[in-house]
Amino acid sequence: MVMRETLSVNDIRTAIRELSIRAQLARKEGRFDDADELEQRVNTYREQLAARP
Repeated sequence: MVMRETLSVNDIRTAIRELSIRAQLARKEGRFDDADELEQRVNTYREQLAARP
């Protein structure tokens, strides 16, 4: 079981922004597997953000 720190809404938004930029760069450089992994992480953060009140 992995213990995770609770992130603030601002932290989640920052993570989404930074990971999205990294995914774009990875695609541009032809690292499609890396880009897909980053996009999956972005989607996880988006789901966390959507679950917030």
